[in-house]
Amino acid sequence: MQFSKKLVIATCAAILAGMVVGTAEAGKGGSKYRQALMKAVGGHMGAMKSILKGEGGKKESLAGHAAAMAGLARASMTAFPKDSSKMEGPTRALDAIWEKPGDFAKVSKAFIVEADKLAALAKKGDMKGAAKQIGALGKNACGACHKPFREKKK
Repeated sequence: MQFSKKLVIATCAAILAGMVVGTAEAGKGGSKYRQALMKAVGGHMGAMKSILKGEGGKKESLAGHAAAMAGLARASMTAFPKDSSKMEGPTRALDAIWEKPGDFAKVSKAFIVEADKLAALAKKGDMKGAAKQIGALGKNACGACHKPFREKKK
């Protein structure tokens, strides 16, 4: 039984590594990876808001969602590699991401900083602080990126 657990973990690690390498090379399916990554971000954000508003989910689950968000923030740093603006498939990513890499890097780093703060507060069980920090994450990272670097929905 121990062998099969190790095999499953190794297989998952290999799949994830392949996804990152494929995206870094701006290969086939890169836009699908980015969209899946951002859907995961939105899913965790929605779940955390639901918990904090008392609309569903357990308070104990907040730390897991916040830790996942911090991990996704780091993963997003490799999701928009240089020269990948012409990836296949539909995308709402604007060329400004690649035309202004310094500005994009700044908001990407803010995503990590704000998500890490949220994860620390959630881990301590500070629900009030986490609620305030989720607003800061939305403003300083999500909104700061979506406005200049993502096409509005039509």
